[in-house]
Amino acid sequence: MSVHLNQNLDSLIFKAVLKDPTGGECFEGRAEINLEEEYIDFKGEFVPLYPLGTPMEIYRLYGKREIHQFCGQVYLSDTNLMRLIKVTDHPMPQALDVRCTNIAIPAQIVSTHTVTIPSGGIFRKKKTETEVLPASLTAMTQAQVEILVERAEPFAEGEQLQLTVEEPALFTNTTITVRKVFTYGDASSYLCAIGDESNTQLDLRNSFLKENQVKPVQYFSNTNE
Repeated sequence: MSVHLNQNLDSLIFKAVLKDPTGGECFEGRAEINLEEEYIDFKGEFVPLYPLGTPMEIYRLYGKREIHQFCGQVYLSDTNLMRLIKVTDHPMPQALDVRCTNIAIPAQIVSTHTVTIPSGGIFRKKKTETEVLPASLTAMTQAQVEILVERAEPFAEGEQLQLTVEEPALFTNTTITVRKVFTYGDASSYLCAIGDESNTQLDLRNSFLKENQVKPVQYFSNTNE
């Protein structure tokens, strides 16, 4: 199960910006899609007042990028809420990372760290310890991977690990850096940045991503166009 990398693509509640298509100001907030009644709400600390029927646009954000456009007409306009009806939406694939999610590919993680051991008196010795753990690759983009690992003590954000995925041949002792950690029980899901790769490995990964990439979700039938 993908924990991090698909949450901004198909969730019905998301960070967004509200725009006036005639060139008015932008307002940041959160949007929520109601699929049953086919409308979208935008909520923020301040939402401008517009007459009913005014065309407005809401954009889903992924980081700072606008990745999905929702166009509609104002049905409700209040100081903290705007509701749009007659909604059409358009994913913006050019703004998305090529990605595959909700996969489960066997992998191996190697963690190397230095520990201090007593050596008599005030002296201490340091030695390097290596830990090899089975893992599962659960999602991947061109720049990040998501891995699931069972370990009593979770790895910390900023920690560097070595990742190998042999079948398909996606990684060979590739350095990854932990960015986010989500722990439940003895297992943790890690969102990691991918380090340097050979051109051959990168080509293999890109081919796999394009063959297995997630297609952007379209929520509304767009019959109102």
